[in-house]
Parts: sequence; C-alpha cells; structure tokens
Amino acid sequence: MTRFARLTPVRLAGLVLAIVLLAACAPTTTGDRSNPYRAGVDGPATVRAGGTVYVRVDVPRAVFGLTQEDLGMRLTPWGPNLSRATVTPLFELRDVVVPDGWDLTLDRAVAYLSATRPEAEVEATLRVSVPEGARLGGQRVRAVLVDQRDRRHAFEFVVQVGS
Repeated sequence: MTRFARLTPVRLAGLVLAIVLLAACAPTTTGDRSNPYRAGVDGPATVRAGGTVYVRVDVPRAVFGLTQEDLGMRLTPWGPNLSRATVTPLFELRDVVVPDGWDLTLDRAVAYLSATRPEAEVEATLRVSVPEGARLGGQRVRAVLVDQRDRRHAFEFVVQVGS
C-alpha cells in the first residue's frame, strides 16, 4: 500500500489544498501575459530571439478622459470604490516603430474608474513578438495608442533581446 493510499479523504483534501495554495504564491515570470513588464517601471523588457514578451503601458487618466458614461455597461466592480472595464475595442496602435520582422500589437486595454475621480486610468498591455535571428541587445519600440475620438498617447520602451 502506498503512502497516498493510506491518507484519509480529509487529509488528502488538505494536502491538495496546500499544494494549490503554494502554487498560487509562486512568483510568475515577468513579461508573460498575466504579469507584463511595466514600461518605465520594471526596466527593459527581456526576451529571447524568437520569443514574445508582454509590456504594460499605464496612461494618465486625463489623456483619454474616459468617464462612467463612456464605459457604461462594460464596468464591473473591482474592489471598494473601484470599477474595471475591458476597453480593447476602443483603442488601436498607430505609428508603430519596431525593428524589421518584429510585431507589436495591442493585446488588451483595461480602464479603472475610481468612485472618487471622474476619469478612468487606462492600462494597455502590448504583445511584442521578436523573430528568430533578431539582433541581440536593447531595441527601442515606439507607437501611439489612439482612442475612437482620436486622442493619443505616444509611448516608447526598450526590449532587451538575449540568446
């Protein structure tokens, strides 16, 4: 009889719960979709040639001026005095400048609206795909995030390509 066969159902459930909780506490990799690099905060995003990295650009609330009326039915509660809305369809990237063969796309945009402030803050998560054989070292990425009313936010960050 194995050790696990001798566990009572209650002990087995406790063991499974402990494993799940430990896994939830493990740090995620910076630069993946669930934990993107924050442009201007985390330093240069790092990626291997042939890989993909995610970068988050935080936009000051006054740039797009999104209000509760703009976000309407998209808003969902996100903690006390805060609402969240996925607003990706309201935005696009323009004037993209990346090295040859690279791809920069808008993965998602989320607006956070506080009950104490009239305008939402926007977080844009970008997907940067780097081709095999890309030049190693720091590469500058630039683009403009544009909303449906043609309001713009230019950004720039560095992607460090390693082998």
